[in-house]
Amino acid sequence: MKHPVNWPFAMHCVIGASNAAFDVLLKNSVIVSLAFRSDIDAERLSWLASLAWILFMAPFFIFSAHGGYLGDYFNKRSLALGLRYADLIIAACTAFGFYIGSVPLLLTLVFAKGVTSTLYSPIKYSLVSDLLPRSVHGIGYAAVEAASMAAILCATYLGAILGAQPDRGIIGLVALLMVGVSFFLTIASPGIANAGASRSRLDINPIPPTLRILRLAIQDRRVLASILALSWYWALGAVYLSNVAVLVRYTLLGSEAQIASILLTFTLGAGLGLGGGPWLNRGRIAEYLPGAMAVLIASTGVDLQFSIPSALNRTLLDFFVIAVASGIYASHFSSSLYQCINESEKSRIFAANNISSSLFIVLALALSTFLLRLEVPIAACLGLFAATTLPITSLVYAIRKK
Repeated sequence: MKHPVNWPFAMHCVIGASNAAFDVLLKNSVIVSLAFRSDIDAERLSWLASLAWILFMAPFFIFSAHGGYLGDYFNKRSLALGLRYADLIIAACTAFGFYIGSVPLLLTLVFAKGVTSTLYSPIKYSLVSDLLPRSVHGIGYAAVEAASMAAILCATYLGAILGAQPDRGIIGLVALLMVGVSFFLTIASPGIANAGASRSRLDINPIPPTLRILRLAIQDRRVLASILALSWYWALGAVYLSNVAVLVRYTLLGSEAQIASILLTFTLGAGLGLGGGPWLNRGRIAEYLPGAMAVLIASTGVDLQFSIPSALNRTLLDFFVIAVASGIYASHFSSSLYQCINESEKSRIFAANNISSSLFIVLALALSTFLLRLEVPIAACLGLFAATTLPITSLVYAIRKK
C-alpha cells in the first residue's frame, strides 16, 4: 500500500532549502569575491571572512529568543511570509551591492540575512513536529536537513564560482530566484495552529528573554548535552568553511574552482552524514557512535596537517571524512534533542540551540582568526579545532550521565 505524499511537509522542506541556499550564496559569494581582490592580503582576508561569518551568526545570539517566543506565540505561516518579504528586499539590495561593488553594503546585507534566518529557524524546526507524527520526527528532521544540504551544495558552487567572476550581477538574479521560490511556496502552504502556544510577554530588550530561554534549556540535562554537542558541530564547521578561501588563495595558491571543490566536498560530506545518521543511530551502537565520530574527526584533523599543501587529493579526503563524521555526530544529538523536548516549548528550545550555536561559532572564529594572526599555520589551526572535539564530547557524555 502506497503512502500519500505529505505535501505540506514537502513544501516546508523546499522552503527551508531555498532559505538555506540564499544564506550560503550571499555569505560565500562575498567571501570569495574578497579573496580575488588584488588589494586583499591573507591576514585581511582571514579577518574579513571571519567578520562575514560573525555578522551572519551574531543575530542568532541577539534575536533567537525573539524568534523562539514569536514562533510559539503567533501563526507560523504569517511569520514565515513576513520574513520572505524581508528576504525579497535583501535579495534586491544584494544585486545592487554587487553591481556597485560595495563591501560595507554587502556585509550589512549578510547581517540582515542573518536576522531573517534567525527568526525563521525556530519555525523551520518546530514545524517538523507539527506536520509529522512523533514517531518520525527524527526522520523528518533528517529530511529537512537533507533538502537544505542539497540546496546548499548548489549555492556553495554558485557562490564560489560567481563570486570570483568580474561580472557579479548575476548573483543578485540568482538570489532573487531563490527567494521567489520560497516566497510563493510560503503563500501556498497551509497555516499551522500553535498548540499550547506561550503567552509570555516578549521584551524589546533581548537579554531577559535570552536568559529565560537558556534557563529553560538547562533544566533538562539531555537537552543541555545535545545543545552543547550541536553548538560544537556548527562551530567546527564554521571554522573549516570560513578558512577555505584563505587556504586555497594563499597556501595552495589555487583558483576559485579549487575553493568550490573543497566547499562542495565538505558540504556534501556533512549532508551525507546528516542523511545517514538516523539509520546509523539505532540500537546499541547509537550510544557509542558520537564518541567514535569524535575520535574519527580528531584523528583526521591531525592527518590534515600532513596533507596540506603537498597532497591535494588527501586534503580533499580529509575534509570529506571530517564532514561526514560531523554530520553523523550532529544527527545523533539532533534526534536526541527532538525526543526530550515538550511540545509547548519546542520553538524556544530550538531558539536556545541557536543562541548557543551562534555563541560557539563567534568564539571559535575569533580564536581561529587570533591564531592565524599569530602566524600559526592554517593546517595546525584546523587540526587543533578537530582535536578539541574529543574533550567536548567527553563533557557531553558527562552531562548526560549526571
